[in-house]
Amino acid sequence: MRDFRWMIGRGRAQVSPRTSGLGRRGSTGGPGLPFLCRVLLTCLLALPLSLPPGLAPALSQAATLVGAEAAKRKINLAGRQRMLSQRMAMLTCMAEAGVQADSARERARSAHALFSRTHEGLRFGDEGQGLPVEQTMEMLDALAAVDMLWRGYGLAVESYVLEGDAKALRVIHARNPAVLKTMNDAVGQMETVYGEGLIAPELATAINVAGRQRMLIMKALKEACMIGRGFDPDGDRKALQGTIALFGTSLYKLRVGNAWDGIIAPPTFEVDMQLELVQAVWDWMEPHLKQIASGAQADTALLSQLLYHGEVVLNEMNAAVALYEEV
Repeated sequence: MRDFRWMIGRGRAQVSPRTSGLGRRGSTGGPGLPFLCRVLLTCLLALPLSLPPGLAPALSQAATLVGAEAAKRKINLAGRQRMLSQRMAMLTCMAEAGVQADSARERARSAHALFSRTHEGLRFGDEGQGLPVEQTMEMLDALAAVDMLWRGYGLAVESYVLEGDAKALRVIHARNPAVLKTMNDAVGQMETVYGEGLIAPELATAINVAGRQRMLIMKALKEACMIGRGFDPDGDRKALQGTIALFGTSLYKLRVGNAWDGIIAPPTFEVDMQLELVQAVWDWMEPHLKQIASGAQADTALLSQLLYHGEVVLNEMNAAVALYEEV
């Protein structure tokens, strides 16, 4: 295994005794004004090392609160929240379309429960998920913004799963993009806070991008399904085209590395093989999704096949993210 941990050296400022005028005494031989200035300067130089915890830089605060393993875990599970937001929308749509209806509804219920538990764990800690209590204000603010949107979105998903309320699907379609964006912002903030000083930034980026692939495959399936629901078919087709492109380019960058985006090549043989498995399944899915995005109709049989292959991609991509965590 390659070790990406890095060390940050901290130097000390030194004051030269020859600093002009600071070492002289007054004419009476006692400590004059220059001496008091020297005392004041010494105090000022020491001040940054004794700031109250609330005023300390985010980097040093994060570094003292969690270790590298917990940092990688946070980025992983926060990234998984993006996927779950899209998984709920996709599965409720599939159920409404009659695609593996009972199973899809049950899986949507499980996704709802997992999102809710992880959301609380990211903020207040969850030993079972390996999550320490969040104490950095930047992250608490970002997760609070997610919480505001999750309340309404979560209720709509719950309404469909428990009551089969078809009207709830329109609400899910309308609200899930905002939940995704806000959760994505939170993951980006987490990558910044925990990706510097605790783990190498390029590894944090790789975990983020690999985790995003899980979301993108669920998002593509959601958009392919929602086109047939008729809420905004043109908008969903356009969104699907963008999702297909982003998944494909991101997978390529993960497989070969991309210095411009700060993405490392697979750090281990196991990661490389895992991404190759994902590529094989994506090679089957991509042309079918492109046809739907271009205007082709997706019947129940095709959606069922896409759902099956999408679940395979999700599982294999999730395994890849876990392997990145072990680096």
